[in-house]
Amino acid sequence: MSRALHRLAAVLAAAFLLFASWSVAAPRQAAALDPFAGYLMAHFTGESATGEQIYLAHSTDGLRWTDLNNGSPVLLSTVGTRGVRDPALVRSPAGDRYWIVATDLRIASGTSWSDAANRGSTSLVVWESTDLVNWSAPRLLNVAAGITGAGNAWAPEAIWNPATNDYVVYWATNSARDGVTKHRIWYVRTGDFRTFTAPQLYLNRGSGQGVIDTQIIEVPNSTGGYRYYRASADGHITIEASNSVLGSWTTLGNLSHLGISNGTGGGNVVEGPMWAQFNGRDEWALWLDQYATGRGYMPVTSTNLGSTQNFRTRTDYAMAATASGTARSSTSPRPSRAGCWAAGAAPCRSTGSSRTTSRTGTCGTPTSTCGSTPT
Repeated sequence: MSRALHRLAAVLAAAFLLFASWSVAAPRQAAALDPFAGYLMAHFTGESATGEQIYLAHSTDGLRWTDLNNGSPVLLSTVGTRGVRDPALVRSPAGDRYWIVATDLRIASGTSWSDAANRGSTSLVVWESTDLVNWSAPRLLNVAAGITGAGNAWAPEAIWNPATNDYVVYWATNSARDGVTKHRIWYVRTGDFRTFTAPQLYLNRGSGQGVIDTQIIEVPNSTGGYRYYRASADGHITIEASNSVLGSWTTLGNLSHLGISNGTGGGNVVEGPMWAQFNGRDEWALWLDQYATGRGYMPVTSTNLGSTQNFRTRTDYAMAATASGTARSSTSPRPSRAGCWAAGAAPCRSTGSSRTTSRTGTCGTPTSTCGSTPT
């Protein structure tokens, strides 16, 4: 989130959510075993007066998107800076509780990017729900307060870690360390998104290379040879793999062979990598924000994440009006959530971590929303 940026998210991203049905019905608690039948994207739209809030778009195939709520926001932040960006939707393993975690930042208030990066909020904004329909009031989680000289807390993600029986929440903080000031990825562990461990350094690239955007997806059947895959915008779009969330990671490569980079390799310069698995099959999309050209998000897909050579570009996709319209030359869309569409739908279901996966969702009132994450 190194600039005027906003990302498309994921589950948990970009957050995608899968819908069980579109019939108008009374909300019920999400059932962990409901079949997935569609996708919901949560995003914000830029730096307009209401752009840094939460918007939703729906897809039946995970590639072509339609705005919900007439393109208006769904959830509004009333804490901290009173704006949110980069939201992630987190689902409990039992499917009985959900959280939305987002960057506490509102550039529309007149804050400069320099101030936001160096003297910004060190908190994340959190909403909580048991059904993805009714949400708590937003609250602040000051995750970066324990980092010496922390300037911000941007682009949060979260994933369930069975090894520690809690969630790993990770984000980017700009601070000085070993004489170098840059963004690095830090993490805390939490069981309730209220109390958390002391922040620990998670991802630190060499020299002066900063990292803001990184996201992990879990692949339970270990397709490609690993259980977890991580995509990071670190000059390239680097793909790594591991069998443990907090263990060692193996670098698989990057997307330079597709003419895609995060700046170092030139070509199509992108950021905000966001994972999403297609329903019912072993195929994954990695959505990338083409912020340098203002063309919005694009997917590259793979049926085997074990090698970056398996990725291919796609042209058979279409972004929703608000999602694609927010990708301008000076900004790049990131997932966020706000508000709800009028009619409501079947209850939401999610599995996974922020901004990346697709799952189910529904909204009940103009102040509720849906979100989801990858399994």
